[in-house]
Amino acid sequence: MEIAAYMAFQLSQSRSLFDRGGTLGTYSSELSSVVRYCHANKLDFHRLTDAQFVLFMRGLAAEKRSDGEQVKCNTTILRIGRRTLSFLDFVGKRRNIADYVAPTGHIQAYKKTFSKKLSGNQEVRVEYWHHPCFPEKSAENRRNPVTEHNINLLRQAAVTSSRTSTQKMRRLTILRFLEAVGPRRIEAANLKVDDVMRAKEMERPFIDLMTVKRRGAPQIRKVPISHAELDFLIEYIELYRAPIVDRCLGKNDHGFVFVSIRTGKPITPNTVTLEVHILRKAAGIKEKAHPHLFRHRFFTMKVYRFIVAHKVTNAQHFFELCMKFEHLKVEIMQETGLTTEATLHRYVDWAFALMPLLREEPSPSVEIQRLAREGRAELAELQAERETLGALQYADRLEKGLMRLVDELSRTVGFETKRSESGAMLADALGLAKR
Repeated sequence: MEIAAYMAFQLSQSRSLFDRGGTLGTYSSELSSVVRYCHANKLDFHRLTDAQFVLFMRGLAAEKRSDGEQVKCNTTILRIGRRTLSFLDFVGKRRNIADYVAPTGHIQAYKKTFSKKLSGNQEVRVEYWHHPCFPEKSAENRRNPVTEHNINLLRQAAVTSSRTSTQKMRRLTILRFLEAVGPRRIEAANLKVDDVMRAKEMERPFIDLMTVKRRGAPQIRKVPISHAELDFLIEYIELYRAPIVDRCLGKNDHGFVFVSIRTGKPITPNTVTLEVHILRKAAGIKEKAHPHLFRHRFFTMKVYRFIVAHKVTNAQHFFELCMKFEHLKVEIMQETGLTTEATLHRYVDWAFALMPLLREEPSPSVEIQRLAREGRAELAELQAERETLGALQYADRLEKGLMRLVDELSRTVGFETKRSESGAMLADALGLAKR
């Protein structure tokens, strides 16, 4: 009863339910430990003492793996402890128990506050619970962005380890989309065909992504995407997705880009993570490589290109420019979906730390740098597929990739190109759909 009431209260505060329950799913997971503790010891939530709460917290730290390592790191234990105190405070107020969770209460805890800067120079004060028995926070273990080398290894694994051409193309398209726009995994899973086609009609295309990491209804953010990347998505949609939808769904097309090969249903955010995990194992990559690290890479490279384009000398210079030209910071944060300046600081620090590795005689044009990245991605895919494609198919892929790059370069310098007839003729010869 108490858990259900607490969750209902949190839902009324506009907590997210997206992606395995979203914020409420996280809260439920964090409260599962105290539920098991109280059940095992036949304790009521509203009758816990301070000593019993301390024993509960010590029990979390005492859980060990077979190798002697803690099951939960201190940061996880802290999150569980704070969420448990929030829940028990709710229980005490619901049952009219005076000072159930308070500095001198039944459970002797208190609240701390800190300030957090949001975009637009807004500042909010955040409260959280603390208890003297809480452990120190774990040393921060930030995961660096996925490297271009490892992305190419993932592409190669997609070509060599996929069972079918459809599975291969879906995996390659997911990798391209993750690298191109840095989406959250739920944003990748929720990408719509209409969004892709609408973006393709624009001269300077933007694609709509649903932002879900904020309270209230989901919001849409617009992220720039190149025509070359859109063409790659459309190729997957028309040549690989369409037959699956026709076979499995008929006229009941749900409109999501990435679909299950077997059922035609939309893939879940977990599938995005699983696909990258499978490719990482197949590629023999020892470093971390999961969808969120593509997001880290996207942000870091975006900041890096800004640094190069504006000849920024250090992090302080970066934020001085942002203060002078507020629209620059707003643009970066809107496109990335970041909500706090603290998070932006992290990517600025990363960009400068990785500068020696990223610098390759940087072009004065940010657009040219982006095109170079897309060209390298196209080349890596072609090299991976060299042994699996016939000569005509390889030639067709090569021409399409070259045409995409030429079209993008032409747009950059303001020159329009028209696709040659040979591309259409070769597509007819191979039985491929015209585009």
